[in-house]
Amino acid sequence: MFSQIPENSKPVVFIGNSASGWENLAAWNPIDSISLSLDDPPEELVQFVKKYSGKFVAGFITYEYGAKGLDVPIHPLNGHLPAVHFRAYESYQMIDQFDLLDFTEWLPFTPTITKEKYSLDFDRIIDYIKCGEFYQMNYTYPMVSSTELSPRSLFQSYRAKNQVEYSAYMEDDSWAIHSLSPEQFIIIQDRIISTKPIKGTIARSHDPELDQVLLDRLLGSQKDQAELYMIIDLLRNDLGKVCEFGSVQVMESKSVQKLEKVFHTYGLIKGKLKKNIHPIEALISMLPGGSISGCPKKRVCEAIYELESHSRGIYTGTIGYILPDGTLQFNIAIRTVLQQGKELILGVGGGITIGSKMDDEFNESLTKAASFQP
Repeated sequence: MFSQIPENSKPVVFIGNSASGWENLAAWNPIDSISLSLDDPPEELVQFVKKYSGKFVAGFITYEYGAKGLDVPIHPLNGHLPAVHFRAYESYQMIDQFDLLDFTEWLPFTPTITKEKYSLDFDRIIDYIKCGEFYQMNYTYPMVSSTELSPRSLFQSYRAKNQVEYSAYMEDDSWAIHSLSPEQFIIIQDRIISTKPIKGTIARSHDPELDQVLLDRLLGSQKDQAELYMIIDLLRNDLGKVCEFGSVQVMESKSVQKLEKVFHTYGLIKGKLKKNIHPIEALISMLPGGSISGCPKKRVCEAIYELESHSRGIYTGTIGYILPDGTLQFNIAIRTVLQQGKELILGVGGGITIGSKMDDEFNESLTKAASFQP
């Protein structure tokens, strides 16, 4: 596929699988684009999307831009990545076959924090929960690596190891985003909006019998179940703000997602969008996603700023597309690498509740990076 795309043409590529409904498509040579800083109002993005109604539109919104909408403090973004970036394309092409590469030409990802630092922050989060400040918090940190590979070759290598439902690639002059996300944020089609939060993770085994034991352990975990149900409730409330009264329903409360390295549990919530709300306004209003912030969302985002010393950037933000017919699909940008020159940054983390154990949570965060290791 990349062989058909000219250099310096600012392409986007979206690749799903048979389970996702995420289209396999690519576009390049945009007819227009918009980049917003953390200080720019979201109305500028809304007007851009409305202007190009009937065109193919793709873009991303960082975690910090979403958190800013909650009126909480945020860290400044690092590097050249804008807070929001969207492009309009005259058309797109469906992808019948996407070439994969078996490269491992990058250094191992290493944490930017020590386990001791993680432990201290974990204890503070548990103290906050005991004091009633919040019920659950998604705590994250960056891992770093470097590579000599071109962005396009690197994405083909990552995709070979991550056959996930909601992957995306976006390239610019000074950065590239490799999102190998297993998590849908929202899809809006014919004014029906749905969201699919993931909570609960356990590593898989190559031994089928042990693999089943691990899955049973995940399904039997009261901690993971409580975490999932809390986030389903939070997102049900988020949908209630943009949906017609009485239309929001929990369609699946605990289903299993099988990936190459891990099992996840997830939920599915649907509703009917209010007539006076544009789909891009609904997307903005729900940021940051509840599954990657916590509950209650505003107080947790304040604690994220306090405990996490780095900006998240595109990680735990959202990236996706709007088709000419108005269908909107965006992921939660987890399992997502930002490439700037040779530098690679991969965010990892997980939800912490009163039932969490520090060693388990730290090891789970490392497990989530396993499929990105050379």
